[in-house]
Amino acid sequence: RRRAMVRTRSKKDCSVRCSSWNVAAVNNNPFEYWVSSPANQYDELMQFVQQFVCDKNRDVLVSQIFTEQMFSDLMVELEEMNVGSLDKVSSYWNDDYKKRPAIAGFLKDKALGTKRLTSMPDRITNTINLADCSLCTRPSAISSYQGPSIGSIEKWWPQWKHFMFHHEVVIFGKGDKSKSQLVCRLLSPILRSKYPAITVEEQEISVQLQILCLAILDAIFIYILSSAESISWEDVKKTLCDSLIFNKAAKTCQVIAQSYAETDVFFIQEAAAIFVQKATENETLSAKYAIVKPKNIDGKRNQNSLIMLDRHIFVTSSVVDITQDVQDSLDGIFITAGDLLAVTVRDCVGRGWLLVSFHGDSNGLSTQPVLKAIGELTQAQFADHRLLCGLDANTHSAPPDNSYHSVDSFCPFLEENGLVSIWGSPPDPSVRTAFSCRTYLQTQLN
Repeated sequence: RRRAMVRTRSKKDCSVRCSSWNVAAVNNNPFEYWVSSPANQYDELMQFVQQFVCDKNRDVLVSQIFTEQMFSDLMVELEEMNVGSLDKVSSYWNDDYKKRPAIAGFLKDKALGTKRLTSMPDRITNTINLADCSLCTRPSAISSYQGPSIGSIEKWWPQWKHFMFHHEVVIFGKGDKSKSQLVCRLLSPILRSKYPAITVEEQEISVQLQILCLAILDAIFIYILSSAESISWEDVKKTLCDSLIFNKAAKTCQVIAQSYAETDVFFIQEAAAIFVQKATENETLSAKYAIVKPKNIDGKRNQNSLIMLDRHIFVTSSVVDITQDVQDSLDGIFITAGDLLAVTVRDCVGRGWLLVSFHGDSNGLSTQPVLKAIGELTQAQFADHRLLCGLDANTHSAPPDNSYHSVDSFCPFLEENGLVSIWGSPPDPSVRTAFSCRTYLQTQLN
């Protein structure tokens, strides 16, 4: 995948120093990527997991891990939620999920991946930023959960049920609108308009299926890790969390303050709502930058686009949010709240700027429509402004099929719309800006 920054061509000198960074606030799985870790037994544990997943002889049916009794427990909780359609949920369990091989048929199933039935609920419930600035984490091998041991399925399951169905939270970022709600109520339906792989029936019961699939997923990971009898995987995880997860927003701010001190405009994507507060608390950042955030910053998904403006370069009181204008011109193209932030602003010498921070969908298919809408809006209403976009465009150098946006198709689009990438004209597809060195302990194994 590639990130991109694009600007309009201009003969006038309109240079500013820019950076764009997808800070991936929602990536709170300490095991997701291979790392160089000082933790004892880390390499041994990760190699064990890889060998386990690749050994077909160790695969068992889902029902041998997530048992019939556990499914019955889950159904009781879903009934208490009063979500309905439990007969359909039972059919998915009895006719499909429980009969699947846990690894080959569930962890590696591409359909579950494209439908987001495991990754979406994990994203929402893995790590929840609370209104009091503390964190609430799901009892899971792939979260930073630090409560009582979940070293076996017997220890894990009661804690998971309590967290999902009986633990109330007040999420960060809603201000006075914050209200206490059960974790399970944070989940929203998965819509075919954004994820067309999901069927009409699955969309109808997608909240219930997300809960069921997440329970199965977490159970499988506990099963795999607990099979490494000579390795204390919970100790390894704690060491990783200390380095990678805890105080993540504050550490991100520290990196920006120390390594990007000369940047005039900093585009941020996938920031947690709490990032704004941590940036404000950082003396270096708060002195230099005004932080522009979405009108309705999302503290649940925590995938917000932000723009940081140097107070000495820009007249921050002149900022006008035009995000809704862009969204209104998208002609039905669906983008998730928080992914896009578009503003106009004047600099200290009176020049107008149209600045955009945008995080595209994983396949990159929304990038061109959004940029096209921004370009048309610029021509129609802001022709005297200089357009500058910081994007996580998610264009792929070697897309597996036409459901992914390729660099090769992005290049002529830029040319046709008078846009220039910082990666050259045209950008070289072999120059990659992101690599997915993922382990076997993550929701996108499929």
